Amino acid sequence: MVGDEQTIVVSDNDKGKRIDKFLSEIFQGVSRTQLKKSFDKGFVLIGGIPMPAKYVLRGQELITLRLILPDDITLNPVPMPLDILFEDEDIIVVNKSAGIVVHAGNGTSAPTLVEGILSHCRLSGSGNPLRPGVVHRLDKDTTGVIIFAKTDRAYLQLIKMFATRKIKKTYQTIVCGTFTKNFGEICLPIQRDRSIGTKMAVSVNGKEAISRWHILKSFGQQFTHLQVNILTGRTHQIRVHMAAVRHPILGDTTYGYGKNFSKLVVSPRPMLHASEVVFNHPCTGKTISIKAKLPPDFIQILQLLSENF
Repeated sequence: MVGDEQTIVVSDNDKGKRIDKFLSEIFQGVSRTQLKKSFDKGFVLIGGIPMPAKYVLRGQELITLRLILPDDITLNPVPMPLDILFEDEDIIVVNKSAGIVVHAGNGTSAPTLVEGILSHCRLSGSGNPLRPGVVHRLDKDTTGVIIFAKTDRAYLQLIKMFATRKIKKTYQTIVCGTFTKNFGEICLPIQRDRSIGTKMAVSVNGKEAISRWHILKSFGQQFTHLQVNILTGRTHQIRVHMAAVRHPILGDTTYGYGKNFSKLVVSPRPMLHASEVVFNHPCTGKTISIKAKLPPDFIQILQLLSENF
């Protein structure tokens, strides 16, 4: 199965990269096998000439390509309630609920957010066909703002914007313990945990990860309501960083919320909410700021903490 033809302009910033590496960065989620097959079939061209995977970019090239797609694509639009925060012809931004997976994969059988959005509108076919329109992700139990691309031009531009840190992402969370100052920065590299494949961990061999936090409200010595801005977008970044500095997120049993804390407050999920994104529209360039209100369970726990601590 072959995807539609797409065109990509190489910027001067990508000069010196191998073309296969460059395309793997653009089409995040597309497997190496898919890319290799696309090269082998002569579907990656510059100036009408098929390129080898090892070709080194010079900058300003115009790449045309068609991706080899998996044969077992199974996406079914599923009607579901959507809290749409913004929508135009190029993008759609929704307020994600807890308990829903963003896209198919890893044995996911329940309807995904992507399938819910597909019942409402078309999403970009660039990238992994099981993840149409997906330019970033939120964990299953994380709530809040998430952006999807409806058109290919929006998809390619948003991928670049996330990669170059042009999109400001703000979260709210409730963590254990108290702090000696009102704000701070955590700069600890992150990689996949070597012993537990579903977890991430701080490691000197990991990728750069930066989280900046400040206190919104303290609840005695037990809990703190934080706002966190992430300058990088590593998997589980805030959860890993907070656990690493001994302030695990309330309810996050995967990363350290254990018996000592759960006796005080019980939460069915980690209290983490993507509260705002600020970015330039990928097609119009207009600055957009989109906020998502705190979900009811987050508000209820804040009320509980106010009453008891």
